[in-house]
Amino acid sequence: MKTDSTDNLKSENRFTTITKYLKKYKWYLVSGGIAVLLANVMMLIIPALTGKIIDGLQANAPLSDIRDLVIISILLAVFSGVFRFGTRRTIIWMSRYLEYDLREEIFSHLLKLSPSFYHQNRTGDLMARMTNDLEAVRQMSGPAIMYSINAVVNLIIGFSFMFYFSPKLTIIAMAPLIIMPLAVNKIGNIFHKRQAAIQEHFALLTSTAQENIAGIRVVKAFQQEEPEVNHFRSISQKYIKLNMNLAKIQGLFIPLMRLVAAVSYLTVFYFGGMAVINGSMSLGTVIAFFGYLAIMHWPVIAVGWVVSLYQRGKASLDRINKILRTSPEIKNNKDELKKERIKGKIEFRKLSFSYNNQKILDSLNLTINPGQSLGLIGVTGSGKTTMVNLISRLNTVPEGQLFIDDLDINQWDLKTLRSQIGFATQEPFLFSDTIEGNIKFGRFEAEEKDVYDASNISDLTKDIDMFPDKFKTVVGERGITLSGGQKQRTAIARAIIIDPSILILDDATSSVDTETEHEIQQRIKTVLDGRTSIIISHRVSSVKDADIIAYLEKGKIVEQGKHEELMKLNGRYAELYHSQLLEIELENL
Repeated sequence: MKTDSTDNLKSENRFTTITKYLKKYKWYLVSGGIAVLLANVMMLIIPALTGKIIDGLQANAPLSDIRDLVIISILLAVFSGVFRFGTRRTIIWMSRYLEYDLREEIFSHLLKLSPSFYHQNRTGDLMARMTNDLEAVRQMSGPAIMYSINAVVNLIIGFSFMFYFSPKLTIIAMAPLIIMPLAVNKIGNIFHKRQAAIQEHFALLTSTAQENIAGIRVVKAFQQEEPEVNHFRSISQKYIKLNMNLAKIQGLFIPLMRLVAAVSYLTVFYFGGMAVINGSMSLGTVIAFFGYLAIMHWPVIAVGWVVSLYQRGKASLDRINKILRTSPEIKNNKDELKKERIKGKIEFRKLSFSYNNQKILDSLNLTINPGQSLGLIGVTGSGKTTMVNLISRLNTVPEGQLFIDDLDINQWDLKTLRSQIGFATQEPFLFSDTIEGNIKFGRFEAEEKDVYDASNISDLTKDIDMFPDKFKTVVGERGITLSGGQKQRTAIARAIIIDPSILILDDATSSVDTETEHEIQQRIKTVLDGRTSIIISHRVSSVKDADIIAYLEKGKIVEQGKHEELMKLNGRYAELYHSQLLEIELENL
């Protein structure tokens, strides 16, 4: 699995992930920016009008003039509120659409990644990136932009009005605010580091909770509720500690802002008051100046909020980019790919495969002709499951070592290949859906008759009749409401219903009794005409009727042939057959 290094991630433009969506919804940004401009322009006129009203009252101006100014101020406030609503209706909505698109992109990309990626990453961590991290990116892409535009407009227009009224008083009032950029930069860097640590630990917290919930049976069976609670508590305590450290920074930042604001207010109050006393400035002008100063303080304080959103969003975006910039190990990498119906010939030519520097398969040579059945048997860890995973290209297959219909498997279109392979495993995964929905998972357009026929072949219908809602019965998460045998038979029905050219049963009947297994095998034979089938099992009785039987040991085929031929060899296969036969006889005593 190829993942970008941290250095490369920093050198690339991390924001390309979201800028494409910002361009997609640019008209929301444009209209939102116009709304921000109009809302703030109208609001910034009000302090000037307030000053005129105060001066008019002092000068005993006609009440009609005062009334007109009050009405204009009210109208400006109303329309400012309307445009402020428009700001949220556009920019915040844009951020929600961006969140929707980015979530779909992440989910779609996750489904393209190879199984090895999930061996290296915890489910809870991935879920944290799709929830907590994604929300942080949304905040950075929506509210942070809105507050930034709002702050810029307020600062420019507000400062202009203040400078118009009194350049000297403006400089005096703004002097205390000069320290803010330095404080924001310093505190922002600390905030970023602590926020990144929080995001990472939140992923660990989520992973721990997810694993315990998924493995609740094991936790209860081994009476580990209290140790797991203690383990979770220790992780949660560290998460709280990290958040408290961040809160300290936030707690320092806001009071610092308010202190600067208070100093600025007192400065204006003193020098403005002196100007009113000596007659160089009217009371209305000073009051208007206070109004603008109040408006100016919020943009300065908002800078801290925007920096907070930006730092958090940047840390989360880096975590999301690590997923999106991870290339699938298995993908179509040729221009012209085979997209035809598979006939079913499978050929291994000196196939070798290693995982984590450990050799799993070693120079396998084996040919399965269309319509033939192959039985794979051998001790645990001998490479049986790896062989069938390679047929579905769930792992990288070396060039020139595995052929489907005499064509290198890497030259087959992935979708075409996998859509024609029915796969049922020893530990099938069932979704939190109905039994019918799980059976139709690979063929949603299947009709009710198809579902019934596939269930009948897997000997599931006798159990279906006992369920209150029959095929509409919801099986619960991971099929928890079904027994092991019922889950396996549901998986077999799911593999059969897609009308596969190649049917693979990887120890798919290990949880059913021998009699039921025999019944399933007899029924499956009725649909295997013209199809290639591979049956993996630890029971000789499951594979003895196969056209070819291969006994694997340490990644090599040590014995190969029909049942009768292997029995005559009196080797490992025959030894296993006799030992299992003896076990059955002892059980029947």
